[in-house]
Amino acid sequence: MIKLSDIRKHAERRPGHVAVVDGEVRLTWANLADKVARVATAIEERLPDIRPARAVFVAENRWELVVAMAAVSSLGIPCVGLDYTAGPEATAGALEQLRPTVIISTSDQRAVLTEVGWPEGRDVLDIRLDSDPPKNAPGVAFTDLLLSEPGEPRPVEQPFEAFSFTSGTSGIPKLVIRRASFEARRFADLVDQYSFDEDDVHLVTVPLYHASGPGWARIFLSLGGTIVLGPYDDTAALIGLIQDEGVSTTLMVPPVLKRVVAHPASEHLHKTSRLHFVLSGGRHLNRWVVNNTWDRLGPVLHLYYGTTETGVNVMIGPEELHVAPCRSGRPMPGNTIAVLDPENRPVPKGMRGRVAIASYQLMDAYATAEPEFLDLDYGGRTQRFLLTGDSGFIDEAGRLELTGRNDGVSKAVEGKPLDVNIFGLENDLMDLPCVRETAVLRTKLQDTGEEVLIVPFAPVSPERLESGRRAVAAACARRVPCLPAYVIPVEAIPYSPTGKVRAARLLETVLPLVRAEATARRTDLVPA
Repeated sequence: MIKLSDIRKHAERRPGHVAVVDGEVRLTWANLADKVARVATAIEERLPDIRPARAVFVAENRWELVVAMAAVSSLGIPCVGLDYTAGPEATAGALEQLRPTVIISTSDQRAVLTEVGWPEGRDVLDIRLDSDPPKNAPGVAFTDLLLSEPGEPRPVEQPFEAFSFTSGTSGIPKLVIRRASFEARRFADLVDQYSFDEDDVHLVTVPLYHASGPGWARIFLSLGGTIVLGPYDDTAALIGLIQDEGVSTTLMVPPVLKRVVAHPASEHLHKTSRLHFVLSGGRHLNRWVVNNTWDRLGPVLHLYYGTTETGVNVMIGPEELHVAPCRSGRPMPGNTIAVLDPENRPVPKGMRGRVAIASYQLMDAYATAEPEFLDLDYGGRTQRFLLTGDSGFIDEAGRLELTGRNDGVSKAVEGKPLDVNIFGLENDLMDLPCVRETAVLRTKLQDTGEEVLIVPFAPVSPERLESGRRAVAAACARRVPCLPAYVIPVEAIPYSPTGKVRAARLLETVLPLVRAEATARRTDLVPA
């Protein structure tokens, strides 16, 4: 998050300009500077002596969290959030990797910390954002920190580190470590390319525990603009904020964007809003979302591709996205994309393989695993690539199209790239008028070892369930005839707040039905 020194510069130049909006709360730059100075001073006085100092938060988006993040950043303490919807196993695994010395939480999300035994008995500064700690219990209320006199907090003496967590939708999230900052370079590239400025108002719709949330908010705060904290799960409220707060830029994950452009209240936003830049990422977009976004919001949609480990690597703008909706875009400055065969050799354009990325934003290490780095002679020079978990191809125009995942529930045999276009099939299915949403999962049935496609889909209405099942099965047979497909109707596809399909949860729901159908198919094949 932005540091106190930068906040004070903006406060001196435009003290009454609003920096942060959270419901009825409106913090001007002068307000923000005062609160961050008080909280940073209080944290410095209470900080445990353990080094390295690290901060973690388990909290929903709120202005107090923005202040706390800015305070610890001003002290040179790396700060990272945890997905509070991920459950106790993922939370415990993440905390064990990070070993924080500062924990920031809200009462709504406190239960998961208590369940996994944090911070019990540990030398940790325990900050409660919206409540007082219980009597005789360690911890400090955020309101008490605000009572401190604002001072000149000094950064702790320790090497630079930055942290983020992978999504962990199919297991324990991995802690990603960087030992050098790339923020200044990426900031300059994005501001130059998209002409962002201090008059922009950025709507935050993703949880701040996801790297994209604070990453994009930091751009507009660094410029002296405004960020608005919006509820990702309240579509009508998001649309109201876009209009009422004069929002000009936002990032929405595909499920949120889809809900916004399908809502009746968004029909005239292209005429009534200031939107000039809408970013989406985290999953491919189907043609319906792209076209409807153009109709509802105007030519403002940009799609990016990147990973927690590699940063923001590929971008495509509205005009090109309109004619090539399945593409993720072209490499941004300082990024090289290669597609490799099973022997890690680059393949020709148009051929599918495993996506590898060279970038100034690459991670240095995981806390508990070894990244797959590879030095390749590519583009006339030797570059260091990170092998991702994605499969795809580069088209003749140099644009990347993702075709599937190469890990988790969709893992291919012996780590080889997927040989079918899973995302292409999903796009075909989403174009069917009887399908509201779907996800295609490639896995092996535990009972038989048979490799199959599992295709949960939500019909547009109960009346369209059977016709939808037939249409989805026919599309699977046409697009991927080499794999049997099990088409299972569901009420909805579960997404994380950051737009990821909850693959493990989805499989847990549908596997009993898949096994029953698989048994019935085998029985039908047995001669009478």
